[in-house]
Amino acid sequence: MKVFVTGGTGHIGQSVVRLLSEQGHECRILSRDAEATRRWTESIPRAYPTRGDITTSTTDQLAELVKKFDAVIHIVGVIIEKGGPGFEAVHVGGTRRIVEAAKRAGAKRFIHMSALGAREGAASRYHQTKFAAEQIVRESGLDWTIFRPSIVYGPNDEFLNTFASIARLSPLLPVIGSGRGKLQPIWVEDVARCFVKALEMSETFGETYEMGGDTAHSIKEIMRLLLGAMGKRRIFVHMPVSIARLKARMFEYMPMRPPFTADQITMLGEDNVCDPAPLKNTFGLSLRPIADYLGEQFGK
Repeated sequence: MKVFVTGGTGHIGQSVVRLLSEQGHECRILSRDAEATRRWTESIPRAYPTRGDITTSTTDQLAELVKKFDAVIHIVGVIIEKGGPGFEAVHVGGTRRIVEAAKRAGAKRFIHMSALGAREGAASRYHQTKFAAEQIVRESGLDWTIFRPSIVYGPNDEFLNTFASIARLSPLLPVIGSGRGKLQPIWVEDVARCFVKALEMSETFGETYEMGGDTAHSIKEIMRLLLGAMGKRRIFVHMPVSIARLKARMFEYMPMRPPFTADQITMLGEDNVCDPAPLKNTFGLSLRPIADYLGEQFGK
């Protein structure tokens, strides 16, 4: 199958691109820097970067790129609005463009990455715009499948790697709020398997799948598992939510990428969990436990 991929240069997208190649599919990767993307895809058969931007390329330009492709896997997204297009431009405007491009180009199959927690009336702007993008996909008339992952961990994730970097240098590990909020981390390769397998599974047309690991962990539990794998003991320093929100507002006026945002603090105020059984049953998955991954990736 010939597959057009947006977000193929990111943490999840790279795993999807590699698996598409391994499964014998040809993929075209939309990238703002096609030359840089070409360098890391040189060793990946049937993976071809093409220059374009989901927020600035016109629908006609995107449709020309998608022409003669059978399917679109739409992964692109942003988690922090800083130094580039924001949630509305990427999640809503970008999805509207690529959906319309797929329709004009005749690519009927459309696989869309949303986020666990996306819903009508969501508290965070991130989840609000992710849900708005889902609605565009649902109303497209395409053969769509939507995936809603929780935190996705892997070698290039920002979540675990950021805390590991802090733990290597500091005796203190910061935690916003109580640290009791639940997450259900899922391995990036398990996510990629679902995206690629769904391409040819007609029973997934018109379905939305929540994606999470077998076990829900609090943020502090995940940090303890990480520290255990690293063989380190660290002191947790809790930052009150009110102070964290004040700092997040200060970060908005600074040029660097912020360590956290007000929208992320809002998301931390609710558990991000799901029932993984429908996903496992549909795709025949045996999900990798995060403790197993941490031991391999961060073990002494």
